[in-house]
Amino acid sequence: MLLPELRDAEPLLMTGAGDSWAALADKITTRAGEFGTYLHNPLVKGQAWGGLTAETAAERLGRIRWYMNIAKTELDSVCTVLRACGEELLNQQAKLKTALADASGAGYKVADDGSVTAPTIDTAHMAPGDVGMMHRDQAARAQEYADRIAEAWRGAQAADKEYAAKIKLFTAAANRCAKGDWSHLAIELATVGAIEDEVLTHLGMPDAKAPADAVNSWWNSLSPTLRGELIEDYPQLLGNRDGIPAVDRDHANRLYLPTLLDSLETQYAGASGDEAAALKDKIEGVKGIQQQLEQGRKPHPYLLGLGEEGNGRAIVSYGNPDTSKNVSAYVPGLKTKLNEHFAVSDLKRARDIADTANTLHPDTTTASIVWLGYDAPQMNGLEWSSTDVMRDDDAKAGAPAYNDFLHGIRATNESGSPHVTAIGHSYGSLTVGQATQLPGGIPADDVVLVGSPGTGVDHAEDLGVGADHVYVGAAEHDQVTNLPSGNVLRYASPGSEYGPKVNWFGTDPADDHFGGHHFSVAVGEDTGLWGLITGDTPAHSIYFDKDEGGDSLSNIANVVAGHGDEITTTAPR
Repeated sequence: MLLPELRDAEPLLMTGAGDSWAALADKITTRAGEFGTYLHNPLVKGQAWGGLTAETAAERLGRIRWYMNIAKTELDSVCTVLRACGEELLNQQAKLKTALADASGAGYKVADDGSVTAPTIDTAHMAPGDVGMMHRDQAARAQEYADRIAEAWRGAQAADKEYAAKIKLFTAAANRCAKGDWSHLAIELATVGAIEDEVLTHLGMPDAKAPADAVNSWWNSLSPTLRGELIEDYPQLLGNRDGIPAVDRDHANRLYLPTLLDSLETQYAGASGDEAAALKDKIEGVKGIQQQLEQGRKPHPYLLGLGEEGNGRAIVSYGNPDTSKNVSAYVPGLKTKLNEHFAVSDLKRARDIADTANTLHPDTTTASIVWLGYDAPQMNGLEWSSTDVMRDDDAKAGAPAYNDFLHGIRATNESGSPHVTAIGHSYGSLTVGQATQLPGGIPADDVVLVGSPGTGVDHAEDLGVGADHVYVGAAEHDQVTNLPSGNVLRYASPGSEYGPKVNWFGTDPADDHFGGHHFSVAVGEDTGLWGLITGDTPAHSIYFDKDEGGDSLSNIANVVAGHGDEITTTAPR
């Protein structure tokens, strides 16, 4: 074992080589597209040439195009192997350098062969027993350093052997292609697919079920250079992983955004009907978020999550949740999905909370997040009964992801103990309510419920944060807060002998039987029962509005900033 080989190695040259192969793959993709557009497609469609000769030429050109696609896939695969190897060597090199630095700092000398020598200490004035104890301690520490050094060396050797074998596969494949054998190389491609799935595991990343603090500890154990390389290679995965710091998640998701947009637009080009409409929504949503990110307004926006699954995923924070004393996470509800409206309206709500909280309480720092990490129920006109809006399935499905996200906020916050407020609007309040019922409860200090059709619990104290930390806002004419339960008598006679007013998802949070604090909100426009039936509920959207909502936004901001005692209260229903 010769340590200089690993200590002085330059793994970034290997990842850089991977980038070069990826660039070559991109060139092949471009040429294959041009080949199809200007040569193959005109023959296939019979635009310029017909007959048996044209058919034969088209077949040969089609085969050449197929070869080009195989070549592109192979080049991408070589890139994957080179980058994975470089990242693993970079990881082992960082472990070696840390061990060498620790040994040197303690006065121990490390030879090029990995042997460790303890420092010489004058023992003339020490008792024999103390000398023996000191030597035993030195031997133990020397062995510890030697073991760490050997472990890093063995890891590097294993990576070198493993990835050299995989490169050899592609060398053999290239030789076969050069001899005219262009058969699809399933073994090589399957090998690379396994690398892509396993490389982060090899680097020690906790599995998908691991808590956020374990992910954060792993991430912080990596060198800054390796973290940067991994973000470049796995932006979608790391950008959506709870426990990764906000700055790194933002970097990863901004890298992933154009890739996602390109994928959505490619899918949209070949889609129709409902599928095309859904893709169009997501495209407009991603573009809208991109525009918001590029505006450069304060507080600075951080893109903490992005994805196309379900109705789309997006998490945006105004202000850095890792450096802020106060952090809120707002869960939108009914009809929310990744579309242009979300990118404009829901992001504005989060931004306005941050602006108002920081204006009202400039002595502290507040970050405000909009969390679209689940599928909210959709509603089209009179189609209430044909949607999931009358069921709690979506809320129960989204609750674990929301709690995991909040645990991630706590894990990455630099203070270790931020003041966290969970905000649920509309059906989002049910999602927050379901999150409080999970084992361990919700990792929040305060809960704010606005425009709520019920939370799935009967009393504020059932939310697990203490009734004194639950805050409720309900506009008088917000028909969603009057969404009736199946018991007409209890709905029609709130506060009577029939008990508290019960909405569709449990006790009305605005009812005096629920408990908690009730803050004032403007009454809103009255569209009556017909508005509830048709979905025309303007009063349901005023809670975050500076002009239409009365004191609502200021009240929410006070709670978020840790000043719930400064809300403007109102009598419950």
